[in-house]
Amino acid sequence: MKKITLLMLFSCIAVSAQNLKLGFDFGISQIRISFPNGSGILSVSNPPYYYHLVLSYNIIEYFSFQGKIGRSRVTEFLGWEYGVNGKYKFYKPLYVECGYLIHSNQGGYYSNQLVVATTNIGMIQLGIGVDIFDFLSIGVNYYVPTSKKVIVWRGLFDKQPQTFESMIRLGFNFGWDL
Repeated sequence: MKKITLLMLFSCIAVSAQNLKLGFDFGISQIRISFPNGSGILSVSNPPYYYHLVLSYNIIEYFSFQGKIGRSRVTEFLGWEYGVNGKYKFYKPLYVECGYLIHSNQGGYYSNQLVVATTNIGMIQLGIGVDIFDFLSIGVNYYVPTSKKVIVWRGLFDKQPQTFESMIRLGFNFGWDL
């Protein structure tokens, strides 16, 4: 019993000393696609928003490591997402981040003109943001896939494949110390 009590006391001290933060982020996305005749922005059936649960660990004063899990909520880009990234504060309110995100696209046959592919897309993330308050930051992230994958087929008779090219996200990040 004494060992368990000592372990619990040590873990509480270690967790608070490690600068752990728990929070969430949400925002909107704009997805760029290519198709046989050119490229453009993915036209979507509802607002392209996302949300994640985020766990952050401050390694040193200006650098933190983050893990996230969540969902993207738009018919053409619907699915679970999980990823990791590093966040570096280079100037008091400003930060840059870089990481990797995996999106698991949920496919389906939605109409005679829209078929969504079931696929996993790995993306490299680059972003910049600003800390507004101690618990709130706003950031813009750019995502580039590690491989080109078809996410949607559109058309009535001749279904045209639409390939994921890149994505821009505007996000609002909330986090509190544990």
